[in-house]
Amino acid sequence: MRILLITTNYWPEPTGIAIYTTDLSESLQVKGHQVSVLTSLPHYPWWQVPEEFAHLCEGTGTHNGVSTIRAKHLVPPKMNALLRMRFETSLWWNLRRVSKTKLGNDFDMVIACIPTVAAGIVGKKIAKKLGIPFGLIVQDLSGAGAKQSGLRGGAVISKIAHAVEGSALHGADSLVVVSPAMRDVVIGLGVPESRITQITNYSARTISNVDRTAARSKFGWLPDDFAVIHTGNMGAKQDLENVVRAANALNGFSKIKIYLVGHGNQESNLKALCLGKRNISVLPAVSDEDYSALLSAADLLLVNERSTQMEMSLPSKLTSYLYSERPVIAAVPRGGATWKFLEGVAELVEAGDPVALARAIEELSKQPEKRTDLAKRGREFADAHLSPEVGRAKYLEWVQSLIALGKNRY
Repeated sequence: MRILLITTNYWPEPTGIAIYTTDLSESLQVKGHQVSVLTSLPHYPWWQVPEEFAHLCEGTGTHNGVSTIRAKHLVPPKMNALLRMRFETSLWWNLRRVSKTKLGNDFDMVIACIPTVAAGIVGKKIAKKLGIPFGLIVQDLSGAGAKQSGLRGGAVISKIAHAVEGSALHGADSLVVVSPAMRDVVIGLGVPESRITQITNYSARTISNVDRTAARSKFGWLPDDFAVIHTGNMGAKQDLENVVRAANALNGFSKIKIYLVGHGNQESNLKALCLGKRNISVLPAVSDEDYSALLSAADLLLVNERSTQMEMSLPSKLTSYLYSERPVIAAVPRGGATWKFLEGVAELVEAGDPVALARAIEELSKQPEKRTDLAKRGREFADAHLSPEVGRAKYLEWVQSLIALGKNRY
């Protein structure tokens, strides 16, 4: 089958949704489908196009056998209500423009991935024009995300995004959601349950257990320090200022070192907040080749979310964390999607309480047996629920159902 995947996050972006869209397209290609990807410039989580990827400008290319068509667009260095709307509008306009000039009409189905509203709207229009099935993967929802993220002007964005997103959700022949909480939200927006398939994000990265001492040496960290590592995006919804405040409460524990590793629109602010502090640092993201070593160097892996993040998608880092055989601590909203996902396999702390987070880190630093137990439970959970083979098989089955739908209805 000839499949068009539309997503604004794709290789070589190193984190977030791009990990899953890239793996999906390549796994479908391996199974004999002909996949083309309509996408954006690589911009996340840096909110700029890094110099090393400047050659990936507008135009066509290939990566691991998958055809790519990129559209240029506005990349705002920061986010507020106006810039978010300009960003989405720029994506919509340019994806639509490029689809008219560089895409043929020889596709059997269209799959779009949101939260970027533009991808859903452009995908729906192309599918309708060609009279082919339209599948939608809901990794996140911009409407709910804007409302919960603390972004300035988020309420305005939320209302607009809800209206536009609703058009894509209701226009899809079949939808994938990545968590039970997301399923409930989509049903609440009026999408028939019969159209919804839940496929939990699987571990699209291969995570190896690297010797801890060798890993520490690689990054220049002392073997006796207790390393707490947060990886991935540094944005509003991660609320990493909470982690900085937790570090301030750890002054009496000099062996505890917190490393915030990644990029994002809050990176500069976090660097300023951490300047001169001995127990917390902001470090650049590492390559895929070094990611396993980074996780192996940790004594504790950290997830942190804003206290309002109740219905968002699950952080992509979790799939790697749980496979790494390292214990996980999560400062997330009680009863939210991430809390429910990690209950029983991670140390959970209420979001937005830096003192409680500091206390939990201190206690775990003195409890090696508990850390070993958490690491074991996390790995067992990953083996049972996050297998890439199982996840890819579920997506292939979903695509086959879209193929059958196309034969019966179009």
